Amino acid sequence: MGLPIISSWKKGSRQKTIDIHLEEKQEAKINLIKKKNIKVNFYKKIPKNWKGDVIFFAVKPQDFNKVAEEINTNNVLFKNIVSIMAGITTNKIRSYFKTQTGITRVMPNLAVEVNLGVNCIFHSINTKNFFKKNLNTLFGILGNNYEIKDEKLLENVTAISGSGPAYFFLFLNVFEKIAHDLGFSKKVAKGLIFDTVKGALELVKMENNTSKLIESVSSKKGTTEAALKVLEKKNTGLYKLMKEAIFAAKKRANSLSKLN
Repeated sequence: MGLPIISSWKKGSRQKTIDIHLEEKQEAKINLIKKKNIKVNFYKKIPKNWKGDVIFFAVKPQDFNKVAEEINTNNVLFKNIVSIMAGITTNKIRSYFKTQTGITRVMPNLAVEVNLGVNCIFHSINTKNFFKKNLNTLFGILGNNYEIKDEKLLENVTAISGSGPAYFFLFLNVFEKIAHDLGFSKKVAKGLIFDTVKGALELVKMENNTSKLIESVSSKKGTTEAALKVLEKKNTGLYKLMKEAIFAAKKRANSLSKLN
């Protein structure tokens, strides 16, 4: 997630306003960033006595304790902490650094790469208004911000908008394969599905009552009704399946905080 965020922040005229220092050990990722012509200061390891306004954590939750130890060892100084790690609470972050500095947790999603991301933001109570304003503006570049007052909801966010793009990608994948099974070429199947989805999304923008839209497509004893009866079965339908999947993601998000 770190690369799409950096890429969007550094696009166009914004390049001069954001000074980013990045620790990245993997040469392949460094080369990928360089190929995108993104201007970033690279470090293979955290420099001693580094000073900055904001320290940004975009690491796997299970790697956090190791990174935190390296930061403490190298006497890194910062004024605010930002984390996009799932499951690692502000209290846990604070306990590693023994600091009272403000902490902001953000749960973005993959669409930040095209500046259409969903960013759910939680600011700790001691985050200064100056940082709140600047961080909200910074993440606003990436898409739409939703500020959350209850930190516990961030784990639910991870299961909805954080993982959400993958659910839609899977749906498209399955829909496309079924169209191919029905005899359409892969090219035509992909076109049929993608254009159907694009049209459906535009209709939702015009009429946000999805139940009404479903009724407008479905007719009594028609083809759509036959399909919906399968998808809406009480114990085996789409609602039950999606709820199980989303709660599994939520459970995993909650368990990540116990790994450190």
